[in-house]
This record gives sequence, structure tokens and C-alpha cells, in this order.
Amino acid sequence: MTLIEQLEHLPKYLSVREVADYMCCHDRTVRRWIQSGQLYALEGDKGIRVPRVALKRFLGCETAMLN
Repeated sequence: MTLIEQLEHLPKYLSVREVADYMCCHDRTVRRWIQSGQLYALEGDKGIRVPRVALKRFLGCETAMLN
């Protein structure tokens, strides 16, 4: 399965923990990426959520602009 295919199977909005699990890193690392502006995220009633398309862009997937 390619990276693009893996990303398509993720939820439309991911929690910080889900992003950290997917990226095999710590929650704090994901929060640093968000705070520095490297990774776009939204803050809502359920906490911080990272749109799947933002994760695609962060990973440099070319098709991120299409979805």
C-alpha cells in the first residue's frame, strides 16, 4: 500500500494522538509542528484536530492539492 493509499484510509480529521501514532512520534512533537505553523490544525469542541489534507501537505504528497 502506498503512502497516498494509507492516508486515504485515515479519518477526515485526526486528533494529535492519531497523528503522533501515524507518524511514530510523541504528541509533543505534533504539537510543536502545529505551534510552529508547519502543520495546520483546527481547535474545536473536541480539542485540536488536524485535517487529513493538512497531513498530506505536511508529508509533501503531491495530490494534497487535489483533495
